[in-house]
Amino acid sequence: MPSLVIMYGLDLLILLLAIAGALVARRERKQQVVPRRYLLVPGLLSTTCTLILLSYPDIRDLADPQMWTIGLAGVAVGGVRGFAMHMDSDHAFAQVRLRSGGDAAWAAWILVLLAAIQGAIETGLRAENPYEATAELFMLITGGYLLGRSVVAWFRARSGTHVDLQEE
Repeated sequence: MPSLVIMYGLDLLILLLAIAGALVARRERKQQVVPRRYLLVPGLLSTTCTLILLSYPDIRDLADPQMWTIGLAGVAVGGVRGFAMHMDSDHAFAQVRLRSGGDAAWAAWILVLLAAIQGAIETGLRAENPYEATAELFMLITGGYLLGRSVVAWFRARSGTHVDLQEE
């Protein structure tokens, strides 16, 4: 009984963290001026979701080199995207406006969908389900993408050319 409560609780936590990341990423899509720290939120929340998912019920799954390789591939692709984005950065007020930031919202909402599917698979079907590993794989790729994109964009926003966003 306690293991079911933990499992359902963790699945709910994963889903809520994914939704929170998607709601923050939504602001980037609309070319709004956002605080620079908001660039980190989708990546950090998606990575937290993925780490929670992989660590339960066996924390040794985090030591699997195949998982790290797949996750790092997602981080690399996201890092390239973060490097290629066009952004305006106001250093005085620590604000950023992305010209084309819709990919974070799409990836974050895909992560929400994957978290819901994975939670349904884990809680509704038998213990050893072959589809669960596939859902985890896609969550790992998506979470890695968002992490790489977020971190690189955040560093670029700190060091890029200053643009006064308050006057626009």
